[in-house]
Amino acid sequence: MLKSLANLSRPLALTSLLAAFAVAAPATVFASGSIGGGSGVSQFGQMYKQGKVAFFRKLACRSGCPIQRDQIDKNLAASLVESIKTRDALKAEPGKHDETVSLLCPGANAKGCTPGVDEQEMVQHYLSRRFGV
Repeated sequence: MLKSLANLSRPLALTSLLAAFAVAAPATVFASGSIGGGSGVSQFGQMYKQGKVAFFRKLACRSGCPIQRDQIDKNLAASLVESIKTRDALKAEPGKHDETVSLLCPGANAKGCTPGVDEQEMVQHYLSRRFGV
């Protein structure tokens, strides 16, 4: 019986050691697989969020905006993204949504712009990710 008790003490010692480590270890040891230790929203997640806010605040608001919310689909998103991508290019004729996109900062018809904020880029990122265009 003494021999079996000695064999039992090793697993108990190992279990006790692992339990002590689990309690004393910092939270970063138990990583979930994400990079950065879960410090919040990534730069691209923040850009997506800001683009979504700008899109629904200036282009597809509930009333008085150039885009009706029920019109939003992949084709419209692709057309808006194309207008944003070619905003600085010389074009023979204006794009279908160039005027609409100009309502976003730093567009010619934009209002309430904060210096250095590019809502057009944020909306492009949001629409590209949301609709896969």
